[in-house]
Amino acid sequence: MIRLGRLPTFVSVFSTISTFAFSQPLPEGRELAPEIVITAARSPLEMARSGSAISVIDSGQIEAYGVRNLADALRLTPGVDVSEQGGAGGLSIVRIRGSEAGQTLVLMDGIRIGDPSSTAGEFNFASIALTDIERIEVLRGPQSALYGSDAMGGVVNIITRKGSRTPSRSVTIEGGSYGTIFTRAEMSGATDVTSYAFAISGFHTNGFSSYGYRIPRIEANYPGGMERDKSDKIAGSARISHRIGDLNFDFGFSRHQLWLRYDDPSAYDPDPGKQIALRDTSFNRGKSDVTTAFIKASADAFDGRMRNALTLYGNWNNRIGFDSSCYDAIAGVTLQCRSRFNSRRFGLEYQGDIKLGALGTLIIGGRTEREEAENRQDGVGGSSFSAQPLGGSQSTHSAFVLHQFSLGSRLDLSLGARVDAVEGVNVFPTWRATLAYRLHETDTKLRASAGTGAKAPSLYQRFSEYGNLGLKPEENFGYDLGFDQRLFDGRVNLSATWFDTRYNNLIDIDWSVWPYRYYNIAEARIKGLETSAEFVLVPGEWKARLSYTYSSAINETTGQPLPRRPQNKGGVSLTYMGIPKVELEARAIFVGERLDSAFAPGVLNPGYLRIDMRGNYRINENLQAFLRLENLTNERYEEVLNYGVAGRSVYAGVKVSW
Repeated sequence: MIRLGRLPTFVSVFSTISTFAFSQPLPEGRELAPEIVITAARSPLEMARSGSAISVIDSGQIEAYGVRNLADALRLTPGVDVSEQGGAGGLSIVRIRGSEAGQTLVLMDGIRIGDPSSTAGEFNFASIALTDIERIEVLRGPQSALYGSDAMGGVVNIITRKGSRTPSRSVTIEGGSYGTIFTRAEMSGATDVTSYAFAISGFHTNGFSSYGYRIPRIEANYPGGMERDKSDKIAGSARISHRIGDLNFDFGFSRHQLWLRYDDPSAYDPDPGKQIALRDTSFNRGKSDVTTAFIKASADAFDGRMRNALTLYGNWNNRIGFDSSCYDAIAGVTLQCRSRFNSRRFGLEYQGDIKLGALGTLIIGGRTEREEAENRQDGVGGSSFSAQPLGGSQSTHSAFVLHQFSLGSRLDLSLGARVDAVEGVNVFPTWRATLAYRLHETDTKLRASAGTGAKAPSLYQRFSEYGNLGLKPEENFGYDLGFDQRLFDGRVNLSATWFDTRYNNLIDIDWSVWPYRYYNIAEARIKGLETSAEFVLVPGEWKARLSYTYSSAINETTGQPLPRRPQNKGGVSLTYMGIPKVELEARAIFVGERLDSAFAPGVLNPGYLRIDMRGNYRINENLQAFLRLENLTNERYEEVLNYGVAGRSVYAGVKVSW
């Protein structure tokens, strides 16, 4: 195993060559980044005028990478950490700039999709199947002034595709290692007044044992072999827009279902042999269902000087699991049970974009939202055990304002503020400011942003068996400084961002006092450097991409590093397009050693280096074939301690378009 606990020599060389970062590059012959982004200012904004650190991954990149887990599309994004627990279907979370998963806001078409019934309201990326995604925008740094609670580390906005006047249809079929099969069908189009886009996808894998796979110290306890943990996904999405006179309607719907088997390391039995058996058994299985829907009405007023939009939305997260780790406090035993988690989120949001001419643009708005969640556990096999560890709800009312303006032809500024009032929780204000200064003569953009973030305590932290109704919101303050540089007519693109964020009132369980409860007991400081670069080495033939992130994430209450935040991570890829209709890419991702758990401060999870290759061959304008080789060196590593990853794997498929 390659250990990357300290910054290795080749990373130092890379850091010297590529001290600057660029967000994910697009395929040759296209713009290096979309000209317009939405997430950085809640409405369309030229990338060149944004002072925020933002990366964009478009549908072409997602397809080229061949990712089947949405989080995998983010692995090369500066400042983003991904942890997958036990292969496809296992818990997959994303952290931005070292924040907790629940402090990273995940949106789909601007609608938050985090699970209110989870511990901190975090989102499991494994629960989403890839359907009709146009692009993913990753906005880094405290963004609560724009999006409210949870946006402390940043925002991931998954934007689905709208239809265009050119009808499009496609079918993709792929198969490969571990009995994996993936299929997807898409269709879209538009008329003068209506556009539509529909997609459906399915995924199956026989998988491997989520706990202990290819980890000798664990596999030794299972001389008869470990059970495979298969998973299945099915998803569908629809996006329809229709115009009636001056009024525009936009409707979006998606539903994602996941069935999986998993291992239960928390299973307990006084007999060690039985305890081991309970951890790896077909009894451990689950299902999740994520549904999101919205309808937005928008219209211009005052001769186009004001854009009004009203959005009604809903999000449902339902999970069911069978495992062997429910605790019956009355009998004092751990037993097998069925757990149901159900949560709902409904809201209404207004936004007005006002054009002020030379004074810029003023964005105003407000939102009211209701969250509800419950968790019920019942014994199986004739057991009378029953418990409700969670049951609660809360409403949030918010108001926000953002002013964007320019001073001359070079300097673009924005100032924003927001107030969130959560039922039973302190009212918390947040703010944000950005600056972008463009040097046209050298094709340079200097940028900076600063702001505060906040996160209201989750329903679990307030209303569960460990709940505390007196919790205050978590808070942070952060800033970043950076620049983007284009050289040689865009053949070289460089960019860098230094960031520094301080967190306080962090919520955690105090295990030193019985009964165990959540308290605001922690502080943290996270700082670092996000870098990457793109080079067109030979136009039309060779291009290279590099990225590197250094991060220091310290719990200032304990003095220990925050778990699962590598100090060093990054990647490099080399793409060849010199053969007509063929594109080949080799890619390496490295992650340094990191503390795996705050409960075991001396246990470090070793670093790793993973190498993948892919090839695409466009047979004709309607048919293309692709091949992927993953983990080419058969590297053994653990993103989460004791949970293995797939070995050397091969996948191949075709896509038919018409």
